[in-house]
Amino acid sequence: MRKLTYLTSLAIFTSALLGCSCSCEKTQKPQEEKKDDQALFEETLNPTPPLPTSLLKLPGPPTLNLLATSPSNTAEFNDFISIMGQNGAVITMWSVDRRSWLWMYPPLNSQDFGKLRNWRIERSLRQEHFRFTNQQMGSCMQAYGNGVIQDSCDPNNLDQDFELLPTSTGAVFIKSVSQQRCLTYNAVSTTGYFTLTLDRCDDKRITPLHDQTFYLTPPLLSANPL
Repeated sequence: MRKLTYLTSLAIFTSALLGCSCSCEKTQKPQEEKKDDQALFEETLNPTPPLPTSLLKLPGPPTLNLLATSPSNTAEFNDFISIMGQNGAVITMWSVDRRSWLWMYPPLNSQDFGKLRNWRIERSLRQEHFRFTNQQMGSCMQAYGNGVIQDSCDPNNLDQDFELLPTSTGAVFIKSVSQQRCLTYNAVSTTGYFTLTLDRCDDKRITPLHDQTFYLTPPLLSANPL
């Protein structure tokens, strides 16, 4: 009887000891820091694009060289346009990842971008606005923060709706419906690319360093030497 009592007490003591050990391990284990959706979203946005020479070396399929020459499921070139600033640079992607910033590159410096530089302009769900769909990726231009990104098209997303405000020169202001601000670019750059931001629409503030006027021009095509 005493032996049975002793074994029972030993079993209870062992269970309690193991339980304490497990509890201590759980207490000492560091908790992983959770990030909200906004923080994770912003981590995908890189505000500094590479130069065209380094862009071609980015790892991961598909490369821009392949994108420029690969067949596309989208419509032909006659359904698309390029969006050109007064400095001759066009709005384009520099990364094929969703939610990446849009920038402006001169056509000569972005030949390997191919169809990433062309856009389709179409009526939005609300009809009185427009949206821009990229020829190569099929993603849409979208206002975000102080800049412009490209993301999966969503007809109900007002950030992807824009107004075209005509000017007497034939150029247009491109105004974000959700933010009520216009696409703005620095017309002079020494880096080979130009920033694209959102700023208050104001035709009196147009300067060589601050422009908001764009031309809807024919799509950029690959040129072959004779």
